[in-house]
Amino acid sequence: MQPITNPSKTTILQQACETVPGFNELCQRFKQKLCISGKADSTFVNYSRQLAAIALYYNRVPTLLTTDEIDQYLYHVKQTYLTASETFFRLTVFALRYVFRMEGLAHRCIQLPELHCPKRLPVVLSKAEMVDMLNKPKQLKHRILIALLYGCGLRCAEVRNIKLGDIDFHRSMLHVRQGKGKKDRYVP
Repeated sequence: MQPITNPSKTTILQQACETVPGFNELCQRFKQKLCISGKADSTFVNYSRQLAAIALYYNRVPTLLTTDEIDQYLYHVKQTYLTASETFFRLTVFALRYVFRMEGLAHRCIQLPELHCPKRLPVVLSKAEMVDMLNKPKQLKHRILIALLYGCGLRCAEVRNIKLGDIDFHRSMLHVRQGKGKKDRYVP
């Protein structure tokens, strides 16, 4: 089977909800379960896109597919979306795992492939490179942003949420509030 393509501006999720029988109901249960478990909105968006792509590919809800059909689709994804990070493939497997557990089909998760993260060493700048990077911006606030991002290992959203009260000058610590996974942490 070939994926269904629609020339209009509808999203893949809307297309699946409109054309695949039972997908809209699955999507509603999926959204409710993710919300209850405290997952981010982006998790729903990313996972539901993958589930919609599978549903459109077979014109059936992913939980009704056989193991062979899922393997065939995963092979199709590997062959079609050859990217260095394999993000599309990983999201597809994660979405399937979550929806199987949600629907009480946890035994189907065992049949999905294991995903291994590549172990890469981080790129560490030399002292001279770091000084050059910090001296490039003209404004002090840009220098501080770069220093926080690199020196403390912060994400962009975490830097945006920093307040002056989060800095403990006596202990040389920074309190990062509600970082990834809505967790607080201290960084030197």
